[in-house]
Amino acid sequence: MCVTMKIIDVIVRDIRFPTSKDNIGTDSLHIDCDYSATYVTILTDDNNLSGVGLTFTIGKGNDLCCKSIDYFKDFIINREIDELEKNLLFIWYQVTDHSQLRWVGPNKGVVHLAAAAFFNAIWDLISKYYNKPLWKYVLDLQPEELLKKVSFSYINDVITEDEAIEIIKEKKKIIPNNLDVLESTIFPAYTTAAGWLGYSDEKMKKLANEYLQKGWTHFKMKVGQDIERDIHRCDIIRNVIGNENILMVDSNQIWSVKDSIENINELKKYNILFFEEPTSTDDILGFRKIKDAHPGEKLATGEMIQNKILFKQFIENNSLDFSQIDSCRLASLNEIIPVLLMSSKFDIPVIPHAGGVGLCEYVQHINIINKFLFSNNTFFLCEYADSCSEHFENPAQIINGSYVTPTKPGYSVKIKDNSLNKFDYNTGVYWN
Repeated sequence: MCVTMKIIDVIVRDIRFPTSKDNIGTDSLHIDCDYSATYVTILTDDNNLSGVGLTFTIGKGNDLCCKSIDYFKDFIINREIDELEKNLLFIWYQVTDHSQLRWVGPNKGVVHLAAAAFFNAIWDLISKYYNKPLWKYVLDLQPEELLKKVSFSYINDVITEDEAIEIIKEKKKIIPNNLDVLESTIFPAYTTAAGWLGYSDEKMKKLANEYLQKGWTHFKMKVGQDIERDIHRCDIIRNVIGNENILMVDSNQIWSVKDSIENINELKKYNILFFEEPTSTDDILGFRKIKDAHPGEKLATGEMIQNKILFKQFIENNSLDFSQIDSCRLASLNEIIPVLLMSSKFDIPVIPHAGGVGLCEYVQHINIINKFLFSNNTFFLCEYADSCSEHFENPAQIINGSYVTPTKPGYSVKIKDNSLNKFDYNTGVYWN
């Protein structure tokens, strides 16, 4: 039985890694990415127990997320952890529907990113309190108990709590009794690390060959510079990986709907699994026009879909084929789980976005939760990009191009102390 413990403080740090020096993360619109984390630590009166969480940004604006969390602290300081767990959804609404801060959203932008970091840290704290990896803590909850922690606001016209309970109950019937089976599950992944837009042809070829040798079979590359250059880069990657391996492309929102229709027509000859973010990530009708123009091609989006309401519309309008939830764009599991449930109801495969600081560490848990609690789809895949993994105490592990299920307690994003001290934007030795 867990001993009662109390939250005594919340510490927020602005952590930035200088990845722009190596063109890591570069795409059609983001050309100087310094992978960054709004990094939250929840301290308790037990020195051996703390919760850590983060949200991912690419540099400037990280400080704004940090500042937002200062307004959330009072909602949890001096609360006992079991009380925090019991009232998790109420606190989530206090933050996401803050009567003044919601005006600069609502449920989107800087404040929502900050809410993700804050609640990611809370989920980490609670799962460590029970000495379980996050995925196991969630799987062990009874359906009614789990759904008391998640938000159905504005989406119960598409999925109700009763429907959600039935989905979970049916899935729980086939969860293996021996959870060692889950702990040994290896979840298939694709790599983005060979195809950043700022990489030279030579670097792309070299990295693609290296990943092939490591057992990777799924590759994603960035496009959107100009269509002739995109064709040239697709030629290079397809020639390296061969026709037997899988290729995806990501234009990161730069094309108009008209451009997307024309450019997909040029690139589809490369046998593309999906075209990611072909146009504005808010353009639900535009995505549908692209799909109607190319009924044989698949569209993916989600890393910039800012809340569950927009996901509801994309899914119900059949405007996407793959749901790419982001563990730091949505406001933590309280909002992610309803999106997984909607994706399950409409039989949309979930391929989480994981190109950024801590995202691979987060999605390794979400993949398992989705596979064993929600999805009936048989297609499973997840992004992986190893940028900055060296800074984590327990980074996501990959074997033969697949995720290995994490087994240590928590949500897996604790950054090493020496990395925090070096890359803290305010006090770190690198920046100062």
